[in-house]
Amino acid sequence: MLPKLMIPAPEAPKPIDGYGLPDAPQLDWSFVSEQMAAARYYWISTADTDDADAPQPHVAPLWGVWRGDRVYFDGSPQTRWARNLADHPAIAVHPPDAENVVIIEGVARLLSDAELSAAEWAELDGAYAAKYGTQGSPRWVVEPRLVLAWAGVNLGTMTRWRFE
Repeated sequence: MLPKLMIPAPEAPKPIDGYGLPDAPQLDWSFVSEQMAAARYYWISTADTDDADAPQPHVAPLWGVWRGDRVYFDGSPQTRWARNLADHPAIAVHPPDAENVVIIEGVARLLSDAELSAAEWAELDGAYAAKYGTQGSPRWVVEPRLVLAWAGVNLGTMTRWRFE
């Protein structure tokens, strides 16, 4: 079983003149969890490492599930994003909502069979099947490093969480 993710204390974002950012955190983690759990799919962003001087960004919408404060997703290792992650595991993930925003920056990795019990795999696979009506096994997990979130078009609720 993956260790419980310890959610850090929320922080205000770094101030930027003219953006109306708060000077104290405005949201709690439940906002992040609710937005991620409700999302039908997630956009991911990766970068290739073919050219160290000019890495090429790549974005893709993926199916996935939110469990235990982490996002899990699946896909073929032949996809560009999976090849990118195999070489450079940095990733950004967000649901498509541009008004109730959650952006997770972190590291993606493939889960090994031994990391979850048979019951945990069944629960994860079952959640995926229930959400999408098809079989699949979300073998990738994102370990967050930084999460930004805000509610509404006004940035006055922006809150961040920095994971160690």
